[in-house]
Amino acid sequence: MKRGLLLCAALPSIVAASDFFEMKIRPVLAKNCFACHTKSKMGGLDLSSRAALLAGGKSGPAIKPGTPSESLLVKAIRQEDPHLKMPPSGGKLPDNVIADFETWIKDGAKWTDAKAPATAEKLWSLQPVAPPKSKSIDDILKAAASQPKTDKRTLLRRVTYDLTGLPPTPAEMDAFLADKAPDAYAKVVDRLLASPHYGERWGRHWLDVARYSDDKLDSERDAPRPNAKYYRDWVTKAFNDDLPYDTFVKAHIAADAMKNRPDLLPALGFYGLSPEFQDDRVDVTTRGFMAFTVACAQCHDHKFDPIPTKDFYALQGVFNNTELHEYPLAEKAIVDEYDRKKKDLEAREKDLKDFENVQAGALANIFTHQTARFLEAARGTGPADGLDKDVLERWKKYLARTNREHKYLDASTKPEDFQKLLLETDAEKKDVDDKNHITLGSAPNREDLSQANLLSLAREKFFLWRDFYHNNGVYTVTAAKLPPYLTGEFKAHHEYLAKRVEEAKKALPKQYPFLHGIADKPEKDRKVMKIHIRGNPQNLGEEAPPVFLTALGGGALTTGSGRLELAEKVASRDNPLTARVMVNRIWLEHFGEGIVKTPSNFGNLGERPTNPELLDFLAFRFMDNGWSVKKLHREILLSQAYQTARSERRRLDAEAMRDSLLFTSGSLDTKIGGDAEPITEKNRRRTLYGSVSRRRLDPMLALFDFPNPNQTSEQRITTDVPLQRLFLLNSPIVMQACDDLAKRIENEKDRVTAAYRILFQREPTSKEKQLANTFLTSAKGTLPEYLQVLYSSDEFLYLN
Repeated sequence: MKRGLLLCAALPSIVAASDFFEMKIRPVLAKNCFACHTKSKMGGLDLSSRAALLAGGKSGPAIKPGTPSESLLVKAIRQEDPHLKMPPSGGKLPDNVIADFETWIKDGAKWTDAKAPATAEKLWSLQPVAPPKSKSIDDILKAAASQPKTDKRTLLRRVTYDLTGLPPTPAEMDAFLADKAPDAYAKVVDRLLASPHYGERWGRHWLDVARYSDDKLDSERDAPRPNAKYYRDWVTKAFNDDLPYDTFVKAHIAADAMKNRPDLLPALGFYGLSPEFQDDRVDVTTRGFMAFTVACAQCHDHKFDPIPTKDFYALQGVFNNTELHEYPLAEKAIVDEYDRKKKDLEAREKDLKDFENVQAGALANIFTHQTARFLEAARGTGPADGLDKDVLERWKKYLARTNREHKYLDASTKPEDFQKLLLETDAEKKDVDDKNHITLGSAPNREDLSQANLLSLAREKFFLWRDFYHNNGVYTVTAAKLPPYLTGEFKAHHEYLAKRVEEAKKALPKQYPFLHGIADKPEKDRKVMKIHIRGNPQNLGEEAPPVFLTALGGGALTTGSGRLELAEKVASRDNPLTARVMVNRIWLEHFGEGIVKTPSNFGNLGERPTNPELLDFLAFRFMDNGWSVKKLHREILLSQAYQTARSERRRLDAEAMRDSLLFTSGSLDTKIGGDAEPITEKNRRRTLYGSVSRRRLDPMLALFDFPNPNQTSEQRITTDVPLQRLFLLNSPIVMQACDDLAKRIENEKDRVTAAYRILFQREPTSKEKQLANTFLTSAKGTLPEYLQVLYSSDEFLYLN
């Protein structure tokens, strides 16, 4: 078999179409498009409905569902065509927003139409949790009592994977099969709940909801966060320690204001590591803990649920009054020394950059005064003597361009006229910048900034200025290319400044470890949020003081930013959502489907519970048992419902599959916690500790349906595609596991039986042994290749 590396393309995760449209698409349309393309129908285009998008305007249909690349809307927001650029002002939309539109159109451009939202009195999820009338899960699910119990081997594999994400060992299987005591299975459950691997498995489930990653979202470069691990490891420990779930929730929102603060502070990584958008914090808080899509109300009252726009801005105001904050994990003297040396380095870097900018600006001015000569030389109508060769080469390439976005330069343009225009444009840009700096300097806060009346060059003049002076412009001299232009005292001073920077870099110690989190802004900087009418920050409405959701009783949030009071209300027994949502998430992971099939949407667009009595029974017991997650597991796992036979099979997720490869091959490093590492064949740690990137998800994780870490994931999807099978044939990770397992069993008398016991926790049948021996005794059959067949089998990859 060929052992080559398979490079796998990432697969998108599935998000409820209605939620995606309401949170990702409609707000952008409302902010950037509706003013010109609803009642006004500029260009004949109406964007107020899906039908109107399909009808399009003068240029044709705006969208082609399923094909983003052929949709005019996408072409317009990509701004690739100089004649079709939207929005016309304010600059190009961010890359992640454009990607959202492409995903939306690819998935069919689903559009949710408004209807009367359910009132709080009518929405089932907002009703109080009903005290139980039944005594157990099986009293409610009476049908389960008549079903035969699962055989002990299947049951042990199921519960071991469910609680630890790893298979049982042959010794554990032998012991369980031999234990005839009535509480044999209960002892297994207790043993697994006490395992440190339990926290690793269930911590990972929560990290899906928390959209955890080990880096910062950056579309241009990798931006790792080596301290992200502290949040991940805290979550693992919280599950292992059975931290009461209400405390777990409150710590995520306001650990800095709680008792036992040092033990709980890492939980603030929930926000401190998140994409830096305030509406994201509202969304992950309300959807993650309460399965309520409050972020859908940022442009208008929620179309389906009793959530007014004012509620969204009341909560966003809480997070606007907080800021990112680093909590040091080192002594004050160490922190102070690092900060002092870092400040010194930054000051020296600024001195060097300022000097380079001045010199580069002077060079650009010199080149500008030579524009007429450069243009003639580039056209071949004048001499090149004395002209800078690099600049002349850039001029030639610029003249050859056919996609210039201004009309000032063509074959008929006189060199003297173009030089005069360029000098005037550069001077005008500097004047505009000076005036805008004055305006921005007088804006006391963010909302005033958004309404500031800033000046700008005319559109085509800006493109002209950009082509010559911005980034890689014709007259731009970068810091790296500056030294050859410097002589005498200028050269000596530049070398002096550069040397000072290098000295400061060498003197700077490695940064102390710290927790990523948030903290309240100083009181003088806190302010009441105003409603953004139609989601537009430049069109402000009435104030929205911090309050809890009106559908859940409201209540002012008045202390500091309001986060601690918010946390207490989210985790209150009086809030019927929080307990219901968590027990539903746990039920889903044990049974493959939630009692509510939309685990992050308990609103009017979500599914109703298939068994309301069971949901409330579990929620009530959960709270009554001190919000103990482990007690909830035990109650579910010891039920007849869990122990009965189930016909559906579940494929191992990405983590369980890779971890099982390492575990069964005998190479798994079981150390708990620590730094994230790339997922390669040399990395022997659990997949939980593999690097998770917001920018470029690891191909193996993406191939096996790992969720997008840029958004809350309510449940894993399962795909079955040929690339997954090819991965098992070609991946170095699989090859390494085969080699390691072969070494592990090479001294066994019966290697086939040993392999079956390790991989499947059973003896091989006589036919399986015969086939194995035939292959292994053939001229080309090797033990690693035979083990690869077993690793690729459904019995290894799927769980009953």
